[in-house]
Amino acid sequence: MKAPVEASRLHKHRPQALGYWRDAADPDRNIPSPPFVVLCAFRHLEIWEPGAYPGAPRLVLDLVELPDQYDALLFLAGGEPVFAGGQVALTRDAVSLVTDLFMRLGHRRAADPDVLRTFILQCVWCLFAEDLGLLPAHAFTRLLDDLIAHPKRSSADDLGGLFRCLNDPAAHRPAHGAYAGVPYANGSLFAEAAAVHLEPDELELLRQATAYAWQQVEPQIFGSLLEGGLGHDQQWALGAHYTAEADIQKVVQSTIVRPWEERIENLTTHGEATAALGALMGYVVLDPACGSGNFLYVAYRELRRLEARLRDREGVLRRKEGGSRPKEGIKDQETLAVHYSVQNLKGIDIDGFAIGLARLVIWIGHKLAVDELGIREATLPLTDLSGIRQGDALRMSWPRAAAIIGNPPFHGSQNLRGVLGDDYVEWLKDAFGVGIKDYCVYWFRKAHDRLPDGGRAGLVGTNSISQNRARSASLDYVVGNGGVITDAVSMQEWSGQAVVNVSIVNWVKAPTAPVAEFTLDGVTVGGITPSLEDMATAYPRPQRLAANAGRAFQGQIPGVRGFILEGEAEAKRLLAEDMANADVVRPYLVGADIATDPHQAPRRWTIDFGMRNLEEAMVFAGPMAIVRREVKPVRDRDHRTVYRKHWWRFTAPRPVMRDALALLPRYVAGTATGKRILFCWADAKVCPSNATNVFAFEDDYAMGILCSSIHTAWAKRESSTLRVDIRYTPTSAFETFPFPPGPGDVERAEVAGACARLFEVRGAICAQEGIGLTTLYNLVDEGGYPVVACCHRALDVAVVCAYGWNAAVAGDPGEATRLLVDLNAAIITGAQAYDPFHPPGAPV
Repeated sequence: MKAPVEASRLHKHRPQALGYWRDAADPDRNIPSPPFVVLCAFRHLEIWEPGAYPGAPRLVLDLVELPDQYDALLFLAGGEPVFAGGQVALTRDAVSLVTDLFMRLGHRRAADPDVLRTFILQCVWCLFAEDLGLLPAHAFTRLLDDLIAHPKRSSADDLGGLFRCLNDPAAHRPAHGAYAGVPYANGSLFAEAAAVHLEPDELELLRQATAYAWQQVEPQIFGSLLEGGLGHDQQWALGAHYTAEADIQKVVQSTIVRPWEERIENLTTHGEATAALGALMGYVVLDPACGSGNFLYVAYRELRRLEARLRDREGVLRRKEGGSRPKEGIKDQETLAVHYSVQNLKGIDIDGFAIGLARLVIWIGHKLAVDELGIREATLPLTDLSGIRQGDALRMSWPRAAAIIGNPPFHGSQNLRGVLGDDYVEWLKDAFGVGIKDYCVYWFRKAHDRLPDGGRAGLVGTNSISQNRARSASLDYVVGNGGVITDAVSMQEWSGQAVVNVSIVNWVKAPTAPVAEFTLDGVTVGGITPSLEDMATAYPRPQRLAANAGRAFQGQIPGVRGFILEGEAEAKRLLAEDMANADVVRPYLVGADIATDPHQAPRRWTIDFGMRNLEEAMVFAGPMAIVRREVKPVRDRDHRTVYRKHWWRFTAPRPVMRDALALLPRYVAGTATGKRILFCWADAKVCPSNATNVFAFEDDYAMGILCSSIHTAWAKRESSTLRVDIRYTPTSAFETFPFPPGPGDVERAEVAGACARLFEVRGAICAQEGIGLTTLYNLVDEGGYPVVACCHRALDVAVVCAYGWNAAVAGDPGEATRLLVDLNAAIITGAQAYDPFHPPGAPV
């Protein structure tokens, strides 16, 4: 023992302490030196085991660390010490050790996959329980050390025995041995003790994990566990993506915390306070896509903090009214004695491992909350959390909840059939009656239906929920059925691994009082529209114009790869075989061709029988042989009758589009998705893919309108996005767009001429430099090829004049959009005549 001032120089006193240790041995009396030496300067300690480890101390710690490291001093009480080491902060590295262990066990098929998942959950609970004082004397770490030291023993016996002891409800607990003092846990976690044998390297992995401070819980940790347990493919199939706490708080604070804070601050009487406590004790939170339980964990932690504030407020009001204990009666006394229960947390997830992990997270959260708030509340045995259950949330009934929060799965509408299967997608269409939408849309819709009046919801969704078709089925539905959006993030990049932009939306259903404040993208606004815009400055939503119908289409969807020819050589062979094959062997245009080919020309070919019947298609023997070989076997397995019956046709052959293009020598093709909206001319023989949009125009005037910034700015506003790309949707971006309603021949000729000049200039540059439109416009943005920018300015001025607007509008996209909105409204109401198009093929 040294004085406190020697704490920083303790290493200089080691020779003296180790000398005492050597001199303590008495061979004549057969007394060895004691196994342990403690060198202490009050606030700084070193623990040595010099007989086994003479070169360095087993543990160095400061006095403040003693509560977490007391197990290292158990030899003072006649027990075996546990040198867990200085714990490092809990990070994904800790979880990676556990997930790596899980992968290794799965790879060697150490047990059934469900048993392995249970084993991992039971181990993780033990890792937490040791650091939180639920397991005494580092029993889990001690077992791992013994197993490593005695390779002939099996973890299936020793760890399995620990798990069985944790599931044993007998009042008499083991007093001696490896399981001394182990409590009864149960809570369904240990209902089936997972007995798994670990190889030496696997034991080492798990032992390394014990060195981390598992009491330092971060929700992201559990997301990492879920991802590791599911594996990438299953995670993607489920659309499961964990949410960082910063984004979780954007939901929990708005939907749960701030409304309760406002209620607590506005309490004026003790009776109001006890009523609020009663309401809080019955406050149910549901996450219908709970995954690893991150949302529920954060919500629970914040609710326990709110409970503490509310109890403080209750005490203040009680004392203010002259009472030292509740005066209202036994019922109020019982209310004050009850604590917020984890059983108020409800969750649903389709994956059983996610449910097990979510329950584990809440059990740990319960202990952490009790420790944080310093309250006396039992956390063992583990509370029954059967309210967090496995199932398909969209197909099952949801429990009633005052708040619904979460992050529904991410899957675009285009992927649903491939991911969920045709039967499920048909069920979605029938059950919700809104067609095929991005997957998260159905969660928004069902959440609103399940909320009681005055209930609140906060969900993270793909940013399509505020755009076009997805908005009509989600946020338009919410607002149209009594919902008021209170807080929102209109768009942000996802913080997780999914490459996607998201929106975060909080709303209240049928509020009992007017909403006092609205926050959009962190700024206070006067209200929030379903488009997630400031209600005070948002434009009215434009309507689709009847005259625009039948002019713009999504390209065709082959549906089976066998329709696409392997290379140009195969196409040339078929054309050389019979020139009539040119009617069905067609160049195949995709969006990448428009963006990157110097001539915006197709680089692939397809076999397209159009709407021909089988007898007509069989006339083309060579192409039919390929389709019969490559396509028919796939279609024969398709459960949809129409595709089995018409196996030689594209999945979506677009007959209306074909009719609209039938008389045109060329048509306008545009990119369906991309960072830019690009248009080009396509020859009538070119087959447009679904990665393109098709516009039934062959004149330079119409092309000029589409290529102008007046239209592209409108299209960006009215289109949805896919990840970070614009997704041009004909119904919203084109059918709502008012062309100049009555331009004269001079104005039309000016637009046509400016467009032709633009195409001549940019076409020559692309051909000469061997670059595509994306590269060209990137260079133009950087100041290159000013002649192209000049051509675009001339086109914009010509288009603005065709509308009859001031030429200055050509440089003000915002003003142009405002004028277009007004024009759209005037056309819809009949105040403005609108017949802007000449018949297809007619001269300008």
